Amino acid sequence: MSRSKETLHVFIAVTETSSIPDLWQAALRTAGDSPAEFVALYLHDERWHRAASLPFTREISKTAGTAVDFTLRRAEQLLSDAARQLKNQIDKLASEAERAIAFEVLPESDQVRARGLISAGESVLILPSILHEHPICGEVTGRGVRVLFVECGLAQA
Repeated sequence: MSRSKETLHVFIAVTETSSIPDLWQAALRTAGDSPAEFVALYLHDERWHRAASLPFTREISKTAGTAVDFTLRRAEQLLSDAARQLKNQIDKLASEAERAIAFEVLPESDQVRARGLISAGESVLILPSILHEHPICGEVTGRGVRVLFVECGLAQA
């Protein structure tokens, strides 16, 4: 099979519960020895933001049992924390494999941005099989982007 001279773009879709090592290994196998460009897409669930917009939403501390208002600021903090943890894990794996990887935070409803990020041509989108009905799959279907679903083990906490 001859590969075109076009650079392979490997997009790895992750969520807070994704097994990053499984997805990363699939991305490395897909790229092989080719000079691929890797991009991790953190598909964040916007339900935290929707919940924070409700006036009665409360957050209860597991340790103290105290309840406080769940605000948009707190939702943003949770998103930022999750993104930072995922990025650190992905960066570590990429460094060990001596590969560079970009990291993008993508709200699941931002399909316009998804279309802009995931280019047609020599591109592959790798994502956990549990996301087979995610809106991003519909965005790339019929655009020449290969989609690879990976059966993942449970993410390590």
